[in-house]
Amino acid sequence: MDNPDLILITQSESVEYIEFSHLPRERMELYADLVFPRMVHYRGKLHSHIDLLNCVRDGLSFQDAGYGQRRKMLSIWNLPGYSGLHIAAYLTAAGFRVKVINNFDAEWDLFQGAYGSAVRPPLIGISTTFYLSFRQVRRITEKIRESYPDARILLGGAFVNAQMLSGDESGMEKTMRRFGINYVLHGFNSEADLQQLVGALKDNRGCQSVPGLLGIEEGGAAGRFFSTPSRWNEPVLDGLEPCWDRIEAPFIHRTMPFRTSAGCPYACAFCSYPVTARGFRTMSLESVKRHLLSIQGIPGVDTLIFLDDTLNASPQRFKELCRLLCSFRFQWFSFLRAQTLDEETVSLMKDSGCKGVYLGVESANDAILANMNKRATSDQFRRGIGLLARSGITTVGAFIIGFPGETDRTIEENVSFIENTGLTYYTLKEFYYMKHTPVHRMSAQYGLEGEGNNWKHGTMDYRTAAAKKREMFSRIRGCVFVDADTNLWHIAYLADQGFSPSGIRSLQEATNSIVSAQLQGDIGDEHPGFLRLAEAVRKGRCERGAGSAA
Repeated sequence: MDNPDLILITQSESVEYIEFSHLPRERMELYADLVFPRMVHYRGKLHSHIDLLNCVRDGLSFQDAGYGQRRKMLSIWNLPGYSGLHIAAYLTAAGFRVKVINNFDAEWDLFQGAYGSAVRPPLIGISTTFYLSFRQVRRITEKIRESYPDARILLGGAFVNAQMLSGDESGMEKTMRRFGINYVLHGFNSEADLQQLVGALKDNRGCQSVPGLLGIEEGGAAGRFFSTPSRWNEPVLDGLEPCWDRIEAPFIHRTMPFRTSAGCPYACAFCSYPVTARGFRTMSLESVKRHLLSIQGIPGVDTLIFLDDTLNASPQRFKELCRLLCSFRFQWFSFLRAQTLDEETVSLMKDSGCKGVYLGVESANDAILANMNKRATSDQFRRGIGLLARSGITTVGAFIIGFPGETDRTIEENVSFIENTGLTYYTLKEFYYMKHTPVHRMSAQYGLEGEGNNWKHGTMDYRTAAAKKREMFSRIRGCVFVDADTNLWHIAYLADQGFSPSGIRSLQEATNSIVSAQLQGDIGDEHPGFLRLAEAVRKGRCERGAGSAA
C-alpha cells in the first residue's frame, strides 16, 4: 500500500526460542517448567511444536530463515490476527489508509518498504493483544528505532489496558521514555480514539484532545509528557462497516478471524475479562450476514474462526447463527461452552460447517468448578463433549492445574475425564493468579498468597502444579496434548495450511512422543518419533498438494 496513514503491527513471534536454546543443556531440569511440554529440542535448539514441522519438512527452522521464506513457513503467527484486520476495516471505512503487518518477524522487509516509500512518515501502531510483558514491545521498538530514529510509535491493546488499570501513569511514562514510545492509547474499545489520533497527526493538528492518550511531545525522550482523560467506548459491532474484501491483506490464506460479540456474560473466578469488558454485547444477525457476505468476497477464504469469548453464550442466538451459516459455504472453528449443548444444537453446528471447538472445561471436579464459578458440572461437560464427539466435531478441552482446592485426588479426576469423555485434544496450564480477578476476593478463605506464577494456597503451590502438569502429559493416553498457548489456533492453522484432521492428529502424536522422551532426559535427535513426524509431514504435504481440505 502506498502512503499509509498508519502502519499497524498486529502480532509477532511471542516466544524467543533462541534465548531458551542458549541456556545450558546439562542444567535443563532447572528451567523445565518453562520448556516442557510446549517446546521440543532438535539439532541443538529449542523449537515450538509447529516450527519442528518446518525443521523436518524443509531442514530449516523459522528462526534461521529469511523474511520471504518465513512468510511461506509454518508459524501460528502467520495466521491472520483479528485486531489488525478490525482496525484496518474501521479506519478504511473512515477514509484512512492502513498497512497491516500481520507478523512482524515475517514481514520486516514489507514494513521497511511501506515506511520507506511513504511521502510523509506514517504513524506506527503496535498491538499488545498477545503480550504478557514489555519484553516483546522493546524488541520491536528497538528494531524500528535502529532504522527509523524519528518514527512515531503508538502502543495500544489488551496488555497496555491491563497495565493502566492501576492508573500508574508515571510508571507508563518511564516505560515510554525507556523504549522510545511516543503515544499510548489505553481506553477500552479505543477505535474512535485511534481514528481521532491518526486524523490529528495526518493534519498536523495537536493531539491533546484525543481521549485516553499518554504522549511525549516532540523532542524524543526529553519531550514533555502529557495525558488526557480516558473514556469508556462501546465495542464496535453493528457500527463496523463490512469492508473486509477492500482491505489489503496478502497474508490471508484460507482462514478469516471474525467476532459477533464482545465481552462475556459469565464471571469465572480466574478471569478478568468480564470485569474489564463491562458486560456482554452482541452483533445483530443481520449485521453478521452482511459481514459474511463481505468475507465471502475475499479470494480463497473458506474458513472462519470466531473469536467470541463464548459463541453460544445465548443458546437460542447460537442456533440462529448456525442456521445463518448454513446458507454460506464456510467451515468454522470457535470457542464454546459445552454444558448448554443439546442434540439439535450440535446437529446445526455440524450442518453449518463446524470443524472444531475450544472448550474451557478447566476441571473435572465439581467442587473446584464451584470455586471457579463455572456454573457447570462435570456431568454436563461429559454430556456436551459426548454429543460433539459423536458428531465428528474436533474438540480441544482446556484444564487449569492448581486452582484453589486442587489436590492429588482432583488431578486424578482430571486424568480420568480427559481419557474417557471423547475429547480429541486437551491442554494443561497452571493457575495464574491475577489480583484484579474475582478469586482475589477469596484469597483469605483459600490461603492464597503471591501473584502471577509465584503462588501458593491451602492445597497446592505453583511448582507442584507445574510438576503435576508434566506428569499428566506423560501419563494421559487416548487424548492428544496440544500446547495451551496455541490450543485451537494450532488445529485451525494446520487446517488452514491444508492438513486433514487425521493428519493433524498424527503430527501432534509424533511430536508428543518426542517431548515425552525429552522429559525423561532423552534429548538426542535419534528418537524414532522424528522419523514418524517426518513421514506424517510428508503425507500431509501430499494431501496439501492435492488440494485437500480439513
